[in-house]
Amino acid sequence: MADFTATAISEGDHWVIDVPGVGATAAGSVEDIEEMTIELVVAMTHAAREDVHVDLRIV
Repeated sequence: MADFTATAISEGDHWVIDVPGVGATAAGSVEDIEEMTIELVVAMTHAAREDVHVDLRIV
């Protein structure tokens, strides 16, 4: 299991998501935040999707 912490911040019409030590991405809606975060982690770390766990803070 790979554990990550992410913070999503509203920036007008989209959300900016920061995952320390991994990178940043954006989502068009609050419903897309978790999916975009997992996709970022998988792409940047090459971890298996099923092994990724994200603790998400929305501020």
